[in-house]
Amino acid sequence: MKNAVVFTITADTGEIRSLLDTLGIVVAKEFLQKMSAPHRTSYLGPGKIEEVVKQMKDFEVDIIVVNGLLKPSQHHYLEMKFQMECIDRSGVILRIFSNHAHTPEAIAQVTLAKLRYELPFLREWIHKAKSGDRPGFLAGGAYATDVYFEHAKTHARRIEENLKDLSKQREITRTKRRAKGYSLVSLAGYTNAGKSALLNRMCGSNVEVDDRLFSTLSTTTRKLKGSKNNVLMSDTVGFIRNLPPDLINAFNSTLEEIFYADLILLVFDVSEEEDVMREKLSTSFNILQPRIENRSLIVVANKADLMSQNKRAAVESMVESIVKIHELYVVSAKTGMGIDRLRERILRTQNYTCCVSAYAPLTDQALSLLSRLRSIAEVTEDQEGSLIQVDIKCKPGDVEKIIGWLGVAGAVQILSQCETPEKAPEDEAPSTGSEGGPL
Repeated sequence: MKNAVVFTITADTGEIRSLLDTLGIVVAKEFLQKMSAPHRTSYLGPGKIEEVVKQMKDFEVDIIVVNGLLKPSQHHYLEMKFQMECIDRSGVILRIFSNHAHTPEAIAQVTLAKLRYELPFLREWIHKAKSGDRPGFLAGGAYATDVYFEHAKTHARRIEENLKDLSKQREITRTKRRAKGYSLVSLAGYTNAGKSALLNRMCGSNVEVDDRLFSTLSTTTRKLKGSKNNVLMSDTVGFIRNLPPDLINAFNSTLEEIFYADLILLVFDVSEEEDVMREKLSTSFNILQPRIENRSLIVVANKADLMSQNKRAAVESMVESIVKIHELYVVSAKTGMGIDRLRERILRTQNYTCCVSAYAPLTDQALSLLSRLRSIAEVTEDQEGSLIQVDIKCKPGDVEKIIGWLGVAGAVQILSQCETPEKAPEDEAPSTGSEGGPL
């Protein structure tokens, strides 16, 4: 187990400590210097750095962790000054990614993110070497650093091409699923919000659930439990604040499962302090907002079994201020609280607002047709002698072809009816406050 010291310019070190705990790294000491922005050369001020040098002689330290993002020049300065490994917040997150990546796709995405993260630092070490400073990024020496830089660029391009191929395969899979009448629902939200636990509860799956951050890096898709409808739910990699765009882009092939979904469930942990909830929900929503356009999005407050009753109104007000008129569902993946209401809301994404009723003959052709219809509609049937009474709930665009298929199969008394959604008055304000109700 490694010991680390943390350099920070803010007193908020809870998240970096959680990240380091996930890696099994013990924080021996924090060095705080409150500043509006890091020092451009040494992150902490030069005077503070000298103070740290003296204090670090009194205890064993294996690594310096910076609670922020380092510029390449700052990274070079700190490693040369302290003669030990130094990583910033992004580097810590990447190490967690590396530990939790098990599928080929996740490993490829993490490797690409790591290469993109290292390239600016490599350029700096090469520049310093040519300027006469002692070279050797990761103790590799000047020649090794230069060679590794070229290798890293080539390797990154190769991985990018492979991930593009995976993206095309995902698109083909999504097209096939939609052709079979499947609706796609994606779970999104801050890391450790309970998305995997929610997937397990709603789909009857056994995806690994862990209190560690970023336990999910690959997309996992399962069929929604307790319904005849074809609804698929996907668990995706969690968000975290202040990640550089290059790191986010490395996971595009996973994140696209969110942006192509018919419904997005934005999950957050309602058991946390209000200011923590606000920051995490805002971070997640801001990542989604530029790309979801007008797609359906509902907010899911998870871990409600840990929420006090008097906290409810504050949570509703907070969500409304961040995501405006989107719906809020308060649930507990652990106890099942609110899950049925959430499931009913998800099923409405099927848009089964039309009903076709008929009497079909008890023939192989009719039975084969009903079997096929179950892939695009909800079918209930009741045998009456030599006839089958059939009720089919379907999408408006499928009504005419279903009526045609029933006619070919010899069905009689074919009737259809579609619900017309009532339009709320324009001056009617959205309702707030009830579980499962819109904000």
